[in-house]
Amino acid sequence: MAKVKNKALLDEYINSTGITKLFSQNISKYLDLFSFKKGDFLINEGECSEYLFFLVSGTIKVFSYSTSGKVMYLSHFNSFEIIGEACSLWQKSPTASVQATSMVHCIGISMKYRQLLLNDIIFLRYICENLSERLSYMNNTTCTNLYESLESRLASFILRTEKNGVFSYNLTECAELLCASYRHLLRVVNLFCNTNILSKDGKSYTILDRDYLIKIVSNSHNTDNKRN
Repeated sequence: MAKVKNKALLDEYINSTGITKLFSQNISKYLDLFSFKKGDFLINEGECSEYLFFLVSGTIKVFSYSTSGKVMYLSHFNSFEIIGEACSLWQKSPTASVQATSMVHCIGISMKYRQLLLNDIIFLRYICENLSERLSYMNNTTCTNLYESLESRLASFILRTEKNGVFSYNLTECAELLCASYRHLLRVVNLFCNTNILSKDGKSYTILDRDYLIKIVSNSHNTDNKRN
């Protein structure tokens, strides 16, 4: 982790993300910009961070370890997102690690201003809404992994993570996130390519038939509703 002393870049991220709207007071003077290299940890399991981070560019993954030492991937983010709010604000020991999977920039607020944040009603409302959305996402993801086909799960994952029509997520990590073997995932990816749903371009895949991906995800959700 390195602090980036570039006010113009910090101001650019502040304006593009609208981060100051999350607070009832002028928070700008408390904001710093940090960079993380691929592989750097934003949060280590069991260690409280000295900063509250907001992801503003790059991609990160969230994972923990089972009692047997197996890595369990929990989530990923590739857009503006608050990171580690529970451990930073309430000093709860984090139960998961957050690691950069690309070059990452984050806006950070030092936890020496913790009390200021805890007294900000607008910010706390944002925290509550965000935690609620994450809980809902985790519940849906668990149900999805239990009941839906890998084809449907992959289609949903592609639609959530693509940028400008290109899917470039690491397939090994994708397989672990979707609770599938790498070999099985690769078969489905190749099926999508052979049927002109995706087109392979180096390590990335261009979406050729977005309507099909949306359709199989929608069909799966309809099936789940009938099941329930």
